[in-house]
Amino acid sequence: MNTLYPRYPRTPHLPGSPGATADDERADWETFVPEAGARIVMTMKMDGENTTVHRDGMYARSPSGRSRPWQDEMRAYAATFRADIPPGWFVCGENLTVTHSLRYTRPLPRFMVFSIWAGDTCLPWTDTVEWAELLGLATVPVLYQGPRRDPAALHRIFESSTDTDHDEGYVVRDAAAFTRRQFARRVTKWVRPGHVTTGRSWPLQAAP
Repeated sequence: MNTLYPRYPRTPHLPGSPGATADDERADWETFVPEAGARIVMTMKMDGENTTVHRDGMYARSPSGRSRPWQDEMRAYAATFRADIPPGWFVCGENLTVTHSLRYTRPLPRFMVFSIWAGDTCLPWTDTVEWAELLGLATVPVLYQGPRRDPAALHRIFESSTDTDHDEGYVVRDAAAFTRRQFARRVTKWVRPGHVTTGRSWPLQAAP
């Protein structure tokens, strides 16, 4: 792993997530954010390209990945705010400048933040929102904030507040700060059944 520019961790699936494949990791709900009184944040899982922006540039998920032509618009957009990112920090979010598996009909920002890292530590959600605002960036939509709840209750929130036929799913994270080593027990996701995993041709589609 590049210790200067780390790869974004794999997010394990919630128990029962129908979009999980045989190669995906599963979260252990019994050990997920287990502290008494812990609070969680549930956000919409946006269907874009996982992108990390830092003071000196950007990359999609892995710093070792090659730059692609479809990333040019995102790269130009990142250049408008990355100089304001503190050294050693990483702003992570979804690049929505091109269509992935879902063609959104509603207008969306070009980039939506889901986490900000100060070195090896993911900022608390409140700090993430504050820093995103300072950088002039949008955050992914929040569906729930509050005490840890069971997966069935969280899924009912998703079903009642989103278009389950067209939205990819949701992400649940610890509202507090956590380290990269703790990631698997602090972040998890639910992905809709039949969600298409597009191949290399996906960025050639029209932008949303």
